[in-house]
Amino acid sequence: MMTPTLKFTPVLSCLVVLILSACQSALLQDSATMATNTPAPANETTDGEPGDVLEAFIQAWAREDYEAMHRLIAGRSRELYPLQRFINQYTKAHSVIRFAGVRHEIHSVARQGETAIIRYAAVIESPTFGEMTDDNRVMRMIQEGGWKIAWSSMDIFDGMSSRARLTAPANFPPRANIYDRNGKALAEEAGIVYSLYAIKQDMRDVEDCLATLAQATLQQISALRGVFANYLAETRFHVAEIDEERYTRYREALDADCAIVPTDGPFSKVLSYESRSYYGHGIATHVVGYVGAVPADELERWEARGRSAGDLVGRAGIEEAYEDTLAGAPQRLLRIVEDGNTVIRELAGALGSAPSAVTLTIDRDLQEITAQALADAVSYAVPNWGGIAAGGAIVALDVNTGAILALASYPSFDPHIFNPQTTYNIGNALRRLDRDVRNPFVNKALAEQYTPGSVYKIVTALAAASERIWAPDEIFECGYIWRGGEYGDSEEFRTDWRLLEGREPTGPVTMPQALAASCNPFFYEMGALMFHENPLMQIRYAELLGFGAPSGLFGLGIEAAGTVSPPREPAAAINNAIGQGEVTVTVVQMAQLAALVANGGRFYQPYIVSHIGSEGEADYAVVNVPTLKAQLSLDATALQVLRDGMCLVTTSRDLGTAEFVFRGASYTLCGKTGTAETAGNPHAWFVAYYPREEPEIAFAGVMAQSREGSEVVAPIIRRILDDYRGQPVEPFPDWWAEPYIPLKSQQQALAEYLAEEN
Repeated sequence: MMTPTLKFTPVLSCLVVLILSACQSALLQDSATMATNTPAPANETTDGEPGDVLEAFIQAWAREDYEAMHRLIAGRSRELYPLQRFINQYTKAHSVIRFAGVRHEIHSVARQGETAIIRYAAVIESPTFGEMTDDNRVMRMIQEGGWKIAWSSMDIFDGMSSRARLTAPANFPPRANIYDRNGKALAEEAGIVYSLYAIKQDMRDVEDCLATLAQATLQQISALRGVFANYLAETRFHVAEIDEERYTRYREALDADCAIVPTDGPFSKVLSYESRSYYGHGIATHVVGYVGAVPADELERWEARGRSAGDLVGRAGIEEAYEDTLAGAPQRLLRIVEDGNTVIRELAGALGSAPSAVTLTIDRDLQEITAQALADAVSYAVPNWGGIAAGGAIVALDVNTGAILALASYPSFDPHIFNPQTTYNIGNALRRLDRDVRNPFVNKALAEQYTPGSVYKIVTALAAASERIWAPDEIFECGYIWRGGEYGDSEEFRTDWRLLEGREPTGPVTMPQALAASCNPFFYEMGALMFHENPLMQIRYAELLGFGAPSGLFGLGIEAAGTVSPPREPAAAINNAIGQGEVTVTVVQMAQLAALVANGGRFYQPYIVSHIGSEGEADYAVVNVPTLKAQLSLDATALQVLRDGMCLVTTSRDLGTAEFVFRGASYTLCGKTGTAETAGNPHAWFVAYYPREEPEIAFAGVMAQSREGSEVVAPIIRRILDDYRGQPVEPFPDWWAEPYIPLKSQQQALAEYLAEEN
């Protein structure tokens, strides 16, 4: 019985044999476990002609049913190749070629007594090499109660003796670069990486050195101090790696404060090597990602994409999401070789494809300023909130396109750690990162969701004004205490945040002023009134504005959706109204909210990749353009309430919760502070759009487990804008360097107030 005639694809010519002749794959060392003690299954009688046996064997091979194949081979072959060894022969070969199937065509069958010789062709399918036609194959069969295959390794590929192995070495082209919107490199192939070493006794002042290293490497001083503590004063130890531009910038300070200076010889305190380099020592690690060797536990997944053990691949961020674009496809030649790399036969070739650069929407200057401001703020505030904060993030979004201009997550880490060429002690470095309770590997702008606190009052104000729950110019008396019994509130009293700090009550306010002053009682009442009108009113506005669903930002890994749970009772709606109930948000979602207020409701899809390749070249392709997901029909009066209130936040001395932060600035931005109570210390928030007139950038930032938003995140964003505009930066508050004083909870403040009243 013969299979239908096939149209064969010729074997690919060995175009790259000279290039690859010196290469050797380590995948198929002939060191497979020999299961010599495995008893051979009972010999089965095979009825039918030799061609039928061959067809059964090929069909079993196609479905990788090795036991069925083994049952069809002769007794002597079973002795030489017990089942496990037989299986190893095929699985080793399959791992090299990425086996995907096989079919055959018989040319002739010659029988002489109890022996049969079949000449046939096999077509082996591979996602790497395509269809490989192995013509002129010969299979010998003998009679053993039926026809059995006198099997040898040449029945895998013609010419593959017991001393031979398959190799398919990959010749990867240089990985393509990742650029910012202005063509500045964020990840650069064949860049220079500088390894820094230190000796404590050579330093003029260890604390000065720690401060300089913290700034140069974006690490917290306390973390660096922990590294220093592991070494004696006279010991030379590795401190960090930084890229060429950053080393040039800090070279003089490293010399003056740390005595880190290059000298001749292997014991220099500055060594360098050429590798994939990341600009800014981790300023954009959570965006760009990093490369590393294929992990053993992910080998199967990467092999399915044509990679092998030991290959460098993108492991996170854009490096991973655009792996095939940045790496291209390697040039491979499938060969049978014997010891000494003697080539027995070339089987097929894969020419590969050239890599293409990826260009992001990130503004490298703004990204670096943002990451540096976060790191500097935490280091400076270590005696205070910086020593207890659980990390944070800041996002800058183009108001008019949805493009991400900066996305910084703190703490960050050096992406060079995962490169096998690194001079880090990789095990120690990874253990330090794993032990960091702030989870530096997590992108806190996208993958974490937080209680928003008072920044969520923007949503509440929009809903209340749009639904005419409260008129914009209607007066509300904002005092210390709000009683919601008439609305069904389960709490007898609720307090304003001013009571916690011992400030005078806000007094009479309009709706924009209530937003500027962040008057809790006003928003308690809005939550209660909306619930009475329609329990889902507030939630519907939150969902309209993008909360409770991922933003769809592609390329940066896992994205949290946040939560906006429908309130089941008035108390839940009242809590939600001030961002303290069953509401959680991401930093990206809050940046979108600020952008929607600034641009009048144009809901753009956020994106971070602009294009691949170079304009005018064959590989050029636009990946993203500004995409309007929805034009929200926001009530014009309600929108003006939000804008007026947010602008008062930064300009009104009497009411604005962040006015003192931006006092004296040469620019005006409009924003909203937030302080979200948690089981521990509060989350500090600030969202804003800049400038006030014709807005361009929306900002959102959080610092988890720290203090108030006006005290922590607003000063950081002031630092970012000062620096980005090229102006002298406003110093961080002096009190950041003083001991931390916990904020009172609402319950504590209320108890103290009632005790005084009585």
